[in-house]
Amino acid sequence: MSALAPEALSPEAWANAGYTFGLWTGWGALHSVLAAKRVKAAFELLLGPRYAFYPTAYSLVSLWTFYIVFRKEPDLPQLLWAVDGLPALGMYGVQLAGLALLFWAGVSMHGLKMLGVTQLVSLVRGRLPDEADMHRDFTSTGAYGLVRHPMHLGGMLFLIFQPRLTLGGSAFALFGCLYMLVGSFFEERRLTRELGPVWAGYARRVPMFIPRFWPRR
Repeated sequence: MSALAPEALSPEAWANAGYTFGLWTGWGALHSVLAAKRVKAAFELLLGPRYAFYPTAYSLVSLWTFYIVFRKEPDLPQLLWAVDGLPALGMYGVQLAGLALLFWAGVSMHGLKMLGVTQLVSLVRGRLPDEADMHRDFTSTGAYGLVRHPMHLGGMLFLIFQPRLTLGGSAFALFGCLYMLVGSFFEERRLTRELGPVWAGYARRVPMFIPRFWPRR
């Protein structure tokens, strides 16, 4: 087992890290605005029945802007930490568990529909896709029976447990974890309003982030 000492960081490196964090924060703000209820209501009024394809457009715009920010961010290869041996294997194992949780959550929540793939298939087949229905689409089984935000938990596990982390990677990891934490709290407020007692009962049974492997008393 060994660990490399972090490199000394110049003021310019810190400034570039702040700039990188700002770029990703801007992407996160755009991502959140397009997902806001009022913005979606405006598009629903504008598009009519074609609004059913909004999740597809939302996913494509998110991927396109993600790629733009990824290309624009400065190169920050300065090493903050690096481990090998058994600790590295353990961290890789946690990252793998995070990815597995992400995949499980996508399957549990009909991730293809959430990304707009199901709607595109309906378009190709000449059918209007089903409109979103929060009460119908809500699920408390699968990964969502383990924690209330399994996608966010899986993403944070993958970002935090990196055996080798650069300054650029840390800026993205910090943004990603803060974005998912803040997003989870806002999502809780929204679901409380929209699902009422259904969400309240679910929240009492299932923890937010830390799984409970014993029955609640």
